[in-house]
Amino acid sequence: MPRLPAHQVTTRNLGAAYPFIAEAGLGRRGIVVGDDLLGGSFVFDPFELYAAGVVSNPNMVVFGQIGRGKSAFVKTFLWRQAVFGRRAWVVDPKGEYGDLADAWGVRPVSLRPGGAIRLNPLDPGPDADGQAGAGPDATGRRRMELLSSLASACLGRGLAPRERAALGAALAEAARGVDVPTVPMVVEALLTPTADAARSLRTERRDLLEDGRDVALELRRLVHGDLCGMFDGPTTPGLDLAAPLVVLDLSALYSSPALGVLMACATAWLQAALARTAAPKGSAGPGRGRVFLVVDEAWAILSKKRIQLNYCS
Repeated sequence: MPRLPAHQVTTRNLGAAYPFIAEAGLGRRGIVVGDDLLGGSFVFDPFELYAAGVVSNPNMVVFGQIGRGKSAFVKTFLWRQAVFGRRAWVVDPKGEYGDLADAWGVRPVSLRPGGAIRLNPLDPGPDADGQAGAGPDATGRRRMELLSSLASACLGRGLAPRERAALGAALAEAARGVDVPTVPMVVEALLTPTADAARSLRTERRDLLEDGRDVALELRRLVHGDLCGMFDGPTTPGLDLAAPLVVLDLSALYSSPALGVLMACATAWLQAALARTAAPKGSAGPGRGRVFLVVDEAWAILSKKRIQLNYCS
């Protein structure tokens, strides 16, 4: 009997040669994203996969070339997740989520210098009700990490030990006697250190002022400089954080070189607010406490190598 010659085929055409072969995929609970390379359906839901132990971290990243549909995918993904009762909070630096907000029946929160809306990035995180990381000590650490990251990003370098100590003393002084400090309070405490603050660091007031002066002048941009009017006071009351979609529109500053710093402030506020408003563990109802936090154009934050955000709960 003559021997049949071997058939050679590329992996690109292998699916046609064996049309009934496809990988198992990640299951069928969730949103159909598309087809995988072997012809099967690619279904992805980070909450379902995390609950099933398939992934240990539910975070997602979407990347690709310009014009390949990254933003369109994210918007349609969020819209279809609404069927399962999921909500979404979005940092929108280009103003691209307005139509999605209209479809959801909400209005974006527009931030711009001198505008009517302010967000306080030093708002506390979860209340001390048994949640991990709650309590005044954890809140103080989160505030210090955020301020240190912002100051480092503005200065373009890491903070020196003296600068970090001066910032910590100023934050403690600003938080004294108030429920929630603000960035202007911290700047004022840096520029006018008290005798008690200097004594706590075993130094003189004039030396403490000099130690924190550069940090104060950079953070002052959020208070009196070109970036004022957005993160320089208490959070504007009346913001609807229970809406199915919350969009922070930063498009007025998309061309600003400080976009990464502004997005870091906005993301920190969103994460802290989300942690406060999330449903407690064990609460019933579909989608309770399951919220997508979307940072569009995240390169603006990642390009600031010294910005670190640790507000996730």
